[in-house]
Amino acid sequence: MTDSAYTLALDIDDFRQSRVETQPQLTNDLAKDEIRVRIDKLAMTANSISYGFAGKSGLIRYLDIYPASDGYANLPCWGYGDIVQSSHPDITAGDRIYGFLPIASHVTMIPGEVSHGGFTDTRACRAVVPPFYNEYAFTKTEPGYSAQFEEATMLFRPLFGTSFLMQSYCEDHNFYGAKRIIVTSASAKTAMGFGYLMRKNFPGTIETIGLTSSKNKAFVEGLDCYDTVLTYDEVPLISVGTETLIFDVAGNADVVAALHTRLGETIPYSGAVGKTHWNAGAFGANRDLPGAKPVFWSAPDQIAVLRERIGSGAMMRQMGAAMIDFMIAASGWIRMSESHGPKAMTEKIRDMLDGNVGAEEGIILRP
Repeated sequence: MTDSAYTLALDIDDFRQSRVETQPQLTNDLAKDEIRVRIDKLAMTANSISYGFAGKSGLIRYLDIYPASDGYANLPCWGYGDIVQSSHPDITAGDRIYGFLPIASHVTMIPGEVSHGGFTDTRACRAVVPPFYNEYAFTKTEPGYSAQFEEATMLFRPLFGTSFLMQSYCEDHNFYGAKRIIVTSASAKTAMGFGYLMRKNFPGTIETIGLTSSKNKAFVEGLDCYDTVLTYDEVPLISVGTETLIFDVAGNADVVAALHTRLGETIPYSGAVGKTHWNAGAFGANRDLPGAKPVFWSAPDQIAVLRERIGSGAMMRQMGAAMIDFMIAASGWIRMSESHGPKAMTEKIRDMLDGNVGAEEGIILRP
């Protein structure tokens, strides 16, 4: 095998900058139990960038699972790839997989125990993140898989998974006694999914407020995912007195401070979920604010809770069932775009970081 192979490595200090790093020439020589995957397509979302900033901060070491040269990072995204070589006795070349992949043409893995549904990459560098991120599914055995819905699945499955886990967390804690939830970055897909689930499952019980930018307000209102949509400048309009949870998807310390200053001791919980506002200070930063101290909300922690309580299979079935209705609704909200090759992918990542990508655009990278 002689295909050219490369990784699009991002400058660790400025994700807008990148360089193409050539991988060693691909040959038919694989170590025992290794497989080589040709990466076909990846979904680039605000969550992808959040992985990068969380990795830089050390909260979760996402940037360490695909090691890069000094000063650069391999940013993982959710996507699809094809196994093009295998020295593993239980894996056949030609199988298609879904999972956490780098922005690269190829990646080599060492599958552990292989099941009917997939495998886990057991390379030592993968041990620094929760096991969930190292699991890969075979599309040939995945319930409900359809090639025509791959793009929508890539964009929404991991993000809706977070939305589902946020709802589960709230239920486990009885919403901390609150009757209202405020979600920042309401145009982000994670926030959309969470708002959708709240409106579907707790209508008239839990009020939801989505905060967004002025330019995205009309789009977010059209989603019908929130009871109320406000811009960040309209925080002073939020009524005071109702116990209110905050889920900060934006990662904007100034917005969180404004909410805590406005609502004070009526906030029993304030969780940082993501960082779509990439230029708004350090990831996970917070101040001495009135109300519950802002903390980092962890999806992997909630996954562990559910796996312990109902098992991984039941968790995935429940998540999948909840996602079907949402994806049908979301298909009318999103316009897909594709970026082919290193140059186009770099330009699209830069556009995202500079705020030049509309909330309605679904970005697909094709290495």
